[in-house]
Amino acid sequence: MVTTRTVCQDRECAALSYLQYIQRFLEGIRRLQRLEHLFARFSQKCDSLAAWITETKAFFKKDNIAEADLNELLGKIKSDDAFDTDMGIHRERLDQIANLAQDMVQQGFSKAAEVAARSQAMNGLWENLLVARTKHREDLETARETQEKIDTMRLEFAKKANPFNNWLEGAREDLLDTFVCHSIEEVNSLVTAHEEFKACLPEFHQIFLDIQQLQQEIDVIATFGSNPYTNLEVDSLGTKWNELLQLIPQRDQLLQDALVKEKKKDELRKTFANHANWFANWTTEEQRKISESTMGPDLSLNEQLAYLAELLDEVEGYKPQYEELENLNKLIQNEVIFNNPYCKHTMESLNVSWEELHNSVARQKNAVENQILVRDSKGINEEQVKEMKSAFDHFDKNDDGRLDHFEFRACLVSLGYNVDTEEHLVNHNSDADRHSDFERVLQMVDPDMTGQVTFNAFMDFMTQEASDMDTAEQIIASFRVLAGDKRYITPEEIRRELPAHQAEYCIARMSPYEGHDAVPGSLDYMSFATALYGQSDL
Repeated sequence: MVTTRTVCQDRECAALSYLQYIQRFLEGIRRLQRLEHLFARFSQKCDSLAAWITETKAFFKKDNIAEADLNELLGKIKSDDAFDTDMGIHRERLDQIANLAQDMVQQGFSKAAEVAARSQAMNGLWENLLVARTKHREDLETARETQEKIDTMRLEFAKKANPFNNWLEGAREDLLDTFVCHSIEEVNSLVTAHEEFKACLPEFHQIFLDIQQLQQEIDVIATFGSNPYTNLEVDSLGTKWNELLQLIPQRDQLLQDALVKEKKKDELRKTFANHANWFANWTTEEQRKISESTMGPDLSLNEQLAYLAELLDEVEGYKPQYEELENLNKLIQNEVIFNNPYCKHTMESLNVSWEELHNSVARQKNAVENQILVRDSKGINEEQVKEMKSAFDHFDKNDDGRLDHFEFRACLVSLGYNVDTEEHLVNHNSDADRHSDFERVLQMVDPDMTGQVTFNAFMDFMTQEASDMDTAEQIIASFRVLAGDKRYITPEEIRRELPAHQAEYCIARMSPYEGHDAVPGSLDYMSFATALYGQSDL
């Protein structure tokens, strides 16, 4: 019998079964929703990955590797290395797709077959991508190796072409360079250098051939781009090389013409040198004859005059030889010849020698004539004239026939005159010095104060002094002061009191003192003083 309790239990079981049914139903709904969600994610990931794979394969296909230079290829390779990271990320997406497909298949998804097929298709796409990516990397590496080879060859080309071009330009500049030579040696030096240059041409020709061969090898493998290391091209180098070969014979001819010209100049140098050396020796010999005419102890003034007149005629007779030298010198100047190794004489020096010789003979002849005139007009003997001339010439250091005031004073002191000190000649502007004895003498011999005393003025003064009775006594008195009142004087005392050149003049002309009170080396100044004016046989 059914009891109330049994009914309740049945109702409870029925309610529980219904609840379980509802629960299973809801669970089925949730599973379907989750599977739909997984399917949506699966589809989205597949679409995204497929789009990425398609885009990547399209990039690989259109990537212009063949026209990329080395720098571009290195950049592409770096980008390709970075692509590995991107591949890893998308590989994770492929794994996620596979996991989703497996999950849906295992859960009995109604579209399991479609999911499995789509997952398999994605694996196929990925494999195709790997193949395309591998080929793309291989193409990059191959292109890089090729471009590296081309780059190496282009660098080698630049290393050879640049120095060769510099040599070409330098050689062209040398061949076109103008030159001015002044000797055969200079021309021969240029010829030698040119021959050495020609001897090295085969070596540089081989370098040019190597450059050509290298460029041909580059052209075989390089289909685009220029050489980044140089702007030089084989054609331009070939043009310069051919121009150089054309300049060489032109340079040969110029050097040969210069050699012929210098040989003619050298002959002109030798001709001038022969004439100049002879003329210089002749003027030296004539100067020696002039010296002999005035220094000969046995020649009278009249004999000297006759000898000098003959010399003057001889000198003037050689004027044609001098004129011939002048003509040769004009030819030398026209040829622009600056040096002559065969001759140390120039036309200027020869001209000076000629003028000096002519003037020296004429001046000496005039001086002797004046001496004769003084001798005859002043009533002095020839020995006195010679002594005065000897004293004058001793202090005429530059042989110009004149004494400056210092030389004139020294000459007077050597002759025994007591004149002012040298300081007077330097400080002669003071009022106290204007009326000194020496200045009064200068007013006689150099009234215009030119600073020069001629031999004629000197002779006039000396002959006037010689006519004074107390002249010898004045000289003796001057030397007695220097000797300290002794009858003799020593060379040391003379050198101590007089300038060197004055002292040596007096010492050379004084006789040894022979008195009972003589000391070694003592000199007789009294006989020296009287001998100046012919008052002694000394």
